[in-house]
Amino acid sequence: MTVFWRKDRNKWVCRLISDDGFTQSRSFNTEDEARAYELAHLEGEARQRAQCKRPWQQGEFDGQTLGHLVDICEARDWEGKDPSQHENAQRLAKFLGPALHPKKITTLFVDDLVVDLRKGPWGRPISNTTIRKYLSALQVMLKRGVRMRWIDALPLMPEGRTLPLPEPRDLVLRDEWIALMLDRLEQREKRIPVALTKFLREQGCRVGEALNLTWDRVDLDRREVNYVKTKGNMPRRLPITAEMVGVLKAMRARGKDNVFPISYGAYLDDYSEAKHYVCDQLQLSDAVRREWCIHSLRHTKISRMAQAGKPAPKIQLWAGHRSLVVTQRYIHQAQVGAAELAEC
Repeated sequence: MTVFWRKDRNKWVCRLISDDGFTQSRSFNTEDEARAYELAHLEGEARQRAQCKRPWQQGEFDGQTLGHLVDICEARDWEGKDPSQHENAQRLAKFLGPALHPKKITTLFVDDLVVDLRKGPWGRPISNTTIRKYLSALQVMLKRGVRMRWIDALPLMPEGRTLPLPEPRDLVLRDEWIALMLDRLEQREKRIPVALTKFLREQGCRVGEALNLTWDRVDLDRREVNYVKTKGNMPRRLPITAEMVGVLKAMRARGKDNVFPISYGAYLDDYSEAKHYVCDQLQLSDAVRREWCIHSLRHTKISRMAQAGKPAPKIQLWAGHRSLVVTQRYIHQAQVGAAELAEC
């Protein structure tokens, strides 16, 4: 949910995303009208949640069911983490039925699920990337089911032929683009997104690593950040600059357990609004607008290290790549240009 200015319409827009994933937008002449509409919608959702709980939250399905498994994973696997995976699990359980027994989720069941999700069960098409997020939440629940001996083995997840991976986004952001984005976030008084964007630009870490970062992993005196919960199980300790120490001290003053107390969805909304603002102001191409994502901050940091001639093992250590093959891709991009190939 977010409120933003649409230059092409000359209107303020309030974009709402319901629990079932349906997106709805409404235009207003003033920002105050859009904010009032957003507030009314939030209050209505709060009343609805208080009056109508999900079936498995009422204890109606306490046996070995998918709904019960959602509650167990919420307490044991997702507590204190970004809530997006738990929300995806709730939505998926609602779609499949909370009374479903995990034993019925076989390999063929998962293949049929991918087909059903592609049809857009919530009123809109679902991309392969989003489907993978739902399957990731499902896989966490099924692994928990194996540990509790509810099921004997995990089903096979879709291969690349069934669910192709998204094409890599290799956009390197320019300094003026990032500076204008930060100015936009500061104008809108988005303090946490500003700090998080600066942190991602400097560290080149994954956004999930930053959102899961707690203060016991940060040493401001030694200017170090210790990444433990990483994608490829590659823990690493990285230095931070004096400027970043000041940014983190401001975050610490908030008194929260997490360094950046914001959900991925909320950050994505603010980041996307600022990105579109920069694209409109600088009249950037549609290709840039399409390729520019949060991961572009990480890609930009690693690409610049490669362009500076840093050796691949050091870049691999900094980025936390499990395989040197991934790091070599940045090295080759930095060293081989189209002009050089034309002369071969």
